[in-house]
Amino acid sequence: MQVEEIKEYLRIDHDEDDFTLQSLTKRAKMYIENGVGRIDENNELFKMAVIVLVGHWYDNRELSRIGNASYPIPHSFEAIIQQLRYCYKVGDSE
Repeated sequence: MQVEEIKEYLRIDHDEDDFTLQSLTKRAKMYIENGVGRIDENNELFKMAVIVLVGHWYDNRELSRIGNASYPIPHSFEAIIQQLRYCYKVGDSE
């Protein structure tokens, strides 16, 4: 998955945060694979989950939030992960 694909989805039109997006993408892939298992990176649901998680982390980079205790992960991410868990059992590979 290329940073340009993520930037297009997130509507980012500058290059200043490319390194941050690359780092978040790497970590999002690890996060998802830790919860689901090894997944083919060409799987479209996997790509969508990475983009949603990167977008969430990118938008919520500060350590704390005044007025709210936390930033919940979007429901759409949880729904995609549930689908991936159904299709890929932990420890399986495609």
